[in-house]
Amino acid sequence: MGKGTALRTGEGRIRLAWRLLLFLTLATAITVAVALVVPEGLVGSAGATLAGAVGAGALALWLDGRTPGALGFYLTRSVPGEAARGLALGVLLAAVVIGALAAVGGARWHGESGSGLTWTEAGARALALFALPAAAEEALLRGYFLQALAEIWGAGWALWLTSVAFGALHLPNPGITVLGAVNTGAAGLFLGALYLRTGSLWWAAGAHLGWNWALGFLADLKVSGLDLVNAPLLAGASTGPDWLGGGSFGPEGSVLATIGFLGAAAACWWGPWLRPTSDARSRRPLALRELARPTKDG
Repeated sequence: MGKGTALRTGEGRIRLAWRLLLFLTLATAITVAVALVVPEGLVGSAGATLAGAVGAGALALWLDGRTPGALGFYLTRSVPGEAARGLALGVLLAAVVIGALAAVGGARWHGESGSGLTWTEAGARALALFALPAAAEEALLRGYFLQALAEIWGAGWALWLTSVAFGALHLPNPGITVLGAVNTGAAGLFLGALYLRTGSLWWAAGAHLGWNWALGFLADLKVSGLDLVNAPLLAGASTGPDWLGGGSFGPEGSVLATIGFLGAAAACWWGPWLRPTSDARSRRPLALRELARPTKDG
């Protein structure tokens, strides 16, 4: 074992700070390059971010002798099931929060024109619209960034730091409040715990997508301050004081969302119902729940 330097540890591995700097620099460069050639708008921006996060993460993992699948977006037969279960989990969590909002007067709805066919078509379009942003944000924060931090500093620090970063990403959103920023960070705890328990970004991206889709389409409410879709048959609005209904930020600005996200994070982290599949383990991610213990800077 050699003596460490400012760049490398005694084992010859690039130190964490340099690996994270490399990841962020490459992710930014790839994102900017792709953004120049894709259409403007939510989908184009999300696609560029996804390309940057996956490309930079794959290269950073290669330096550690791992394949791109270690990032969590591996391609195996288990993927559809993992994504579907994540989607169902996100929809379930949103349904609980929306139901609580309805019960205490934090949201209201009225009927609009439409048909079952137009509702189904709009729902499919909304699902596609929300899919890329969900995958992009998960790859950026719960991919290499979370893994590298968890491997070296432990899961606790990794979850808190990436959750703060997740909240900070949403600060420019319209209608943001202090509670809305806190809740976005709490959502990061839930999604980070989900990744570390499964080793699968399909689970995390599915849950992220399910939450956004249920809020934005099924309930026709704002998602992080954004009114992105219009659902036939139903129109919703937040009501009551901002701390309860969420105000112009939508349900994610409500104290009920705080309870929901923190409860879901605890259930994912300590519950016995989640575990990585053999597909996830075989990709040798930098961190899973049982691996996410502090180590020397590697």
